[in-house]
Order: sequence, then structure tokens, then C-alpha cells
Amino acid sequence: MFLVFSGCASAPLKQARSDFYGGRLDQAADALSEPTDVANRDRLLFYMEKGVIQHHAGDYKESIDTLLEASSMIRQQDYISAREQAGSMVTTERITEYKGEYAERLLVHTYLMMGFLLTGRPDSALVEAKQALEVMDAFPEATARDHFTRALIAHCFEINGEINGAYIEYKNLAGQMNDPAPVADKLVAIAGRLGFSDDVEKWRKHLPDDAAGERPADAELILFVGQGRAPVKIPRNIVLPPSIRFSFATYRERTRSFYAPRVNAAPTFGPIQMVTTDVGRVLKDSLNTRLTRILTKETARVATKEVLAQQVNDPLLELLVRVAFFLMEEPDTRAWETLPAYMTLIRVPLSVGDHELTLRASGEYGGPFRLPPVTVSPNRRFYHYSTRTGFAPPEE
Repeated sequence: MFLVFSGCASAPLKQARSDFYGGRLDQAADALSEPTDVANRDRLLFYMEKGVIQHHAGDYKESIDTLLEASSMIRQQDYISAREQAGSMVTTERITEYKGEYAERLLVHTYLMMGFLLTGRPDSALVEAKQALEVMDAFPEATARDHFTRALIAHCFEINGEINGAYIEYKNLAGQMNDPAPVADKLVAIAGRLGFSDDVEKWRKHLPDDAAGERPADAELILFVGQGRAPVKIPRNIVLPPSIRFSFATYRERTRSFYAPRVNAAPTFGPIQMVTTDVGRVLKDSLNTRLTRILTKETARVATKEVLAQQVNDPLLELLVRVAFFLMEEPDTRAWETLPAYMTLIRVPLSVGDHELTLRASGEYGGPFRLPPVTVSPNRRFYHYSTRTGFAPPEE
């Protein structure tokens, strides 16, 4: 009777993930055909997993619709079920509605920004960018190292003409990265438009030595690249006599190494710039941010069980109660498992004309992949293309 409290995923979620990493994207989406395919408590995972599967399949409009459901659900989850929380005090967090790690909530908006940009809706992408900023402002420690999302937010402000917001976000990104060089050209250009002459000189120092005489590119190709598999949650336990069990979740890596993507394109104007997020690190930061609250509730749950067990007068019955409580104590290992291990935003400056480009990541799983031809016309500053994030090494 206690297996229903296991931290394992429901069968449709497991099947969808298996099909996804097996390259069977249509089957993966079909495995999650209706929200009722999973329990209510796993409904958010349904929307997040399906949305990413659709995104990778190139079904951007369907992905947007699905992830908007996830975003709406997250907003509704601010209301906490008292009955659900009371039940979890003597069983497990697994019976509660999954609300997503802070980083996962942010990444819902990240994928929505990409989806809207890829379908030619920059104004809607800006709406998501502002919602993403609200998540970052609410949980700064959990999301500070998501450089990809910060770069995407800044890009959304920039292409919508909100250059003050763009400058603030590029500047925030530069401060969070060890090296501001990947966005120094943006900071120099926008600071110049805003009349911040001192800032122009400050950021110019981070430009390549040969960049000063280059004329602006005719267009900028934006690539979104995902690599590998994000870590998954696994259970950890501490057992104390006579029957006290503390359980909690930690992340286990599934992708060991990052191979920097490379784009072969000629001619270009200036260097190709990249900003990368280690998704696993951000997920771990997010879980660690909740650690104090997790341990506080876990301690309270263990104490509640011990009091209940001590109130049983019959020794045999007390033993059975203790065994039951021990088995119930399963950590919540639910997680958004179709996320990549790394997300990279690549900016490729291009000239007017036709361009053939290839993308690869160094190492065994790196391609190369030929991208669709790019035709750059005058005055078209931005072109967006998303690679299918298929850099997923086998499960280790």
C-alpha cells in the first residue's frame, strides 16, 4: 500500500522521456496526449515535459500553447492546499502537487521566449522576458547563474526597442559572468546610443583588439543550442535508531562534459559570441535555496511520526506503525527531465547575401550539423533559428 507514495514518475512520463532520448519525438509527444494521462499532482510536469518535446520537434506553436499552460498553472499554485500539506506531514512530499524548482519555473519562460522569437512574435517574447525577470528578482540566488536566460531577456528588450532595459540586463549579465567579453559589443553599442560615454570606454576594453575598425554587421543570426541531459534527482537517506529516517533528494549528473559549440560561417563581421548556462548548476542552486525549508519540514515530519508511534500502547502495533512510517518516508525526486545539460545562445554577425552554416560541438557527440541556408537582406538585423538539441550522450 505504500508504493503509491514512491518518488517514481508515472508511466506516461517515463515513456515520454524514454522516447524523447531515443529520438522518437512523435511517440514522446503521443505518450503525453492528454493532461489526464498523469495524476493531478504531476500535471505541471506533464506540461513542462510535453512543451520541451514539442519544441525539439520544431512544433513551436504547439510548444508555446503547452508551456503557457505550465506558466498559468505555476501562477495558480500560489494557493496551498491545507489538506495536502497536512497529509505530507506523516507521509511524503510526493503526495503534494509538484510546483517546480525555481529554476524550472524560470525555464518555462525561457522556452516561451525562444518559441515566440522563432515564430516571429517578438512582442510576446518580451512579455515572457518581463515575467522571467520577476522570477529572477524573486529568487536571485537560485537563478543568478542562468546566463542564457539573462542574455535572452536582454535580447528581447533590445529587438523591441527598449534599449534602457536591454542595457540594464546586458550589464547585469556582464556582472554575473567571469568574462564580460561575450556581451561587450552590445554594451558598447547601447551605451553609445544612450550617451553613456564613460561606459562606452569601460566596455570597449573588453572588445578584441581588432574590433575597433569593423563596420556593423548587416544582420545577426541567433542560434539556441542545447547539449546533453540535465541531472536527475535521486534519493538520499539518513537512518537513526530506532526507526527514524530522514530522506531528501539530490541531483545526479547525466552529462559529464561541456563541448563548446562551433559555427562555421563566412564571411562574418566580428567574432561569433556565445553565452552558456550550465543548467545542472542552476538546478542545484535552486534546490539548495530551498534546503533550509526542506530540512525544517523533514524534521517536523520525523518528529510528528515519532510522537504518533509512541502513542501506540500495543508493542506489536507500535512496531507495525514504525515500519509503515519508515517505508512512507520517500523523498520527492520529481523533476523536469527533458531539459538539456547546457544551453548556449550564439550570435553570428553576417553580411548581406546567402550563407551556408554548419554547427558542431567538439567531442564524440558533436555533429557536424548543416543548418538551413540563411539569406540576409538589407536592414534585417536579426534572424532566429533553433537547433534541435540532440547532443545527448547515452545514459551512464
